[in-house]
Amino acid sequence: MRHKSPALQWAGTGVYSLPEAARLVGTSTQTIRRWLLGYRFPTRSGRGGESAAIFSPELAQIEGYRAIGFLDLVELLFVKAFRNEGVTLPTIRQAAKEAARRWDTTHPFCLRKFATDGRSIFATVMDDTGQEGLLELAKSQMAFKKVLQPYLKQLQYEKNLLVTRWWPLGNKKPVCVDPDLCFGRPVALPVPIPTEILSEAVSADQTAEEVAKWYGLPLRSVRAAIEFERRLTRKAA
Repeated sequence: MRHKSPALQWAGTGVYSLPEAARLVGTSTQTIRRWLLGYRFPTRSGRGGESAAIFSPELAQIEGYRAIGFLDLVELLFVKAFRNEGVTLPTIRQAAKEAARRWDTTHPFCLRKFATDGRSIFATVMDDTGQEGLLELAKSQMAFKKVLQPYLKQLQYEKNLLVTRWWPLGNKKPVCVDPDLCFGRPVALPVPIPTEILSEAVSADQTAEEVAKWYGLPLRSVRAAIEFERRLTRKAA
């Protein structure tokens, strides 16, 4: 009996290699690996220290193939947002731990409750040094909105509970990341077609109008795919 490939086993979950996740989140593969797996670092005593993973990945490693799922990707988006604001990894880790305990989940940042009640979560946690690192971030509702609202507006929830779709350009533009579509690859709707394929087709000396006709897509979908891929390129630069 033939075994299914890892991608087939994870169909409907979304599957991203660590480099793919890094590209979508807008950081390095090494950073993604550290957030997901933890890392060791040197200390003056010579024993070395250890920074634990922020959360447990949705997917297990299968036959040497390491990947993450859609919910992991969403968690990483929020970790990146906090890091951009200077929040320390110990503080983020403690916030994730507290939220996971309160809501009994492995992916607290993926919950709709996080969007509405996250501020009170962060106001109660301390990092490993005893400092209320996220309290400063969450002193006011305005501060919370400033940091997270751009991400929260891009997320679609199922029955107000769990994230089911990410609209990286906002839900007014037809590009989404959905674990049920093309193994979670970014796609242009309504067909759907991976944005990378559309962008590469236009780059091969074809017009957006021609590519739209070939794939049976509205022109605005092809243009949105090109915009999305260009943004990813700028992030990686």
